[in-house]
Amino acid sequence: MIDDEPNDSLQLLQNEILEAIARGTSLESVADLLCARVEQLAPTAVCSILTVGADGALHSIAAPSLPDEFSHALDGLPIGPHTGSCGTAAWRGEAVEVSDIATDPLWDDYRSLALPLGFLACWSSPIKARDGRVVGTFAFYYRTRRGPEDIERRIVAHCVHLCAIAIEHEDVQSHVRRLAFHDTLTGLPNRALFRERALQMLAALRPGHTFSLCYVDLDDFKGINEALGHRVGDRLLKGVADRLAACLGEGTFIARVAGDEFAVVPLPIEGQEDAQLLAGKISTALDDPFVMDGQKVPLGASIGIAQTSSAVMALAE
Repeated sequence: MIDDEPNDSLQLLQNEILEAIARGTSLESVADLLCARVEQLAPTAVCSILTVGADGALHSIAAPSLPDEFSHALDGLPIGPHTGSCGTAAWRGEAVEVSDIATDPLWDDYRSLALPLGFLACWSSPIKARDGRVVGTFAFYYRTRRGPEDIERRIVAHCVHLCAIAIEHEDVQSHVRRLAFHDTLTGLPNRALFRERALQMLAALRPGHTFSLCYVDLDDFKGINEALGHRVGDRLLKGVADRLAACLGEGTFIARVAGDEFAVVPLPIEGQEDAQLLAGKISTALDDPFVMDGQKVPLGASIGIAQTSSAVMALAE
C-alpha cells in the first residue's frame, strides 16, 4: 500500500511509466499500465484516462476497470461547461470534484450512465501540454459519495504529469511518422508509403484478380518551372493533388511518387476496367487550366495504366 512508503511507491511508478515511454510502447498500453498501477496504489478508485482531440471531443485511451459500454458512451463526447466531470475539467482547464453524481448539475445529462454502474462520485483533472493546451483528463471514479483523499491528490499530481509526457511523446512520434511517409508539399502519401501499400495490396490479392493503377506524369513540368519559377511550380503540384483528391474521393489511394509524378490506385482493386475509368476522371480533372497570379497555366499529363504484378513491383521499387 502507498501509505507505508508513498515516495518510494510513486518513484517506482514514475520510473516504470517513463521506461515504457522510452521503449516506444504505444500510448494506449502506457495508459493501461498507468491505470493498473494506480488502482493498486488507490484500491477504492477506478481510473480513467481520456484525450482531448483536435475536434474538441473526449476520446478514451484507458479505463481497464470501467465497463466498455461506459467508455464507449464517453468517446467522442464534446467537452463543455456542463459535461460531467471530465468534459467540464477539460473545458475549464482545472480539476472538477463531484462528490455526489446524483445531485450535481454537471452530471444532469450523464448520471444515467454512471449511477447504474455504482459510480457515485468522480474527480477529474486536466492533462496539459507544455504550451498550456488541455490534451486530456485523468479521472478517479468512486463507489461512495466522497472527494479525493490527500494521498490520492499526490498520486494524481504525478500521474497527470506522466500522462502529459506520454501524450506529447505520441504526438511527436506521429509527426515523425507523417514526415517519413507523406509529401510535405502536397500532403499526399510519398513513394515510401506507396511502396508499402502496394506490397500490402499485392499480398492481399485474391487468385484470379488483377492489380491495376494509374501512373500520372505531368507534361513538360520542368519547362513550367523554368518559365514561371519554382514557387508557381510548387503551387501547381499542390493544385494537381487537390484536384485529384476532389475528383477521385476517399475510395482512391493517391501518392506523389516523384517530383511531377503521381500514382493512383482504385480501391477496392477490381481490375483494368476500373483503372480505365479512373484515367478518364484524372484527364478530365486536369483539363481546365490552373490560374496562377491571374495567369492561366495549362497543364497536360500522360496517364499510363499498369496491371501486372511485375509492373507494380517495378514502380514500388
